[in-house]
Amino acid sequence: MKLYGSITSPFVRRVRFLCHEIGQSFEMIDTAADAGQAEMRTKNPIWKVPCVEVDGMILWDSHTIIDYLSEKHSGNAKLLRQPHGAEKWREKNLITAADACVESAINVFYLRKDGVEIDKVAYLVKQRARVGSILAWLKTQLQDNYFTAEKKIGLSELTLYCILDWIRFREMYPVAEDAELRAYLQFHGEHPGFVATKLPG
Repeated sequence: MKLYGSITSPFVRRVRFLCHEIGQSFEMIDTAADAGQAEMRTKNPIWKVPCVEVDGMILWDSHTIIDYLSEKHSGNAKLLRQPHGAEKWREKNLITAADACVESAINVFYLRKDGVEIDKVAYLVKQRARVGSILAWLKTQLQDNYFTAEKKIGLSELTLYCILDWIRFREMYPVAEDAELRAYLQFHGEHPGFVATKLPG
């Protein structure tokens, strides 16, 4: 399997985490480099990572890739928690919220990187407020650092960890100053999958 992306992307990281857990080997094509970015764009019309070449197919979007790998490796004990019934739909809401949180943070990050004075742009002020609102809500849904009583990592826990660590890494929200968020990162940070996909620095 070829995985196109960067090691800092929270969306790529959740695919890397799952691959580590289930034993799916892959070749990483670094899209932060010009050559990797150019190659990825010949295969992926939306120009977003992650993107994979696997089993004669090209798949993009982390959700699609994770769904495919979960189906391919069905029966593997290290797959993510699979909720059912009402919990399945709650899980989708949790993931949607976490994705929206990091997407807002990414918008601010790249515009700040381009020299935009983010405090003077109403849209960006709103995006930063949205990050805080979503994180506050996600904290209300946690039960001892999990979203369910099952105490097993599902896509919602994985997504929250990846976005929190990216937000911390890029200094887009004072994660270290929030006791619950800091505790969440510390609690899950020793998991082998997160250690293996650790962000640089």
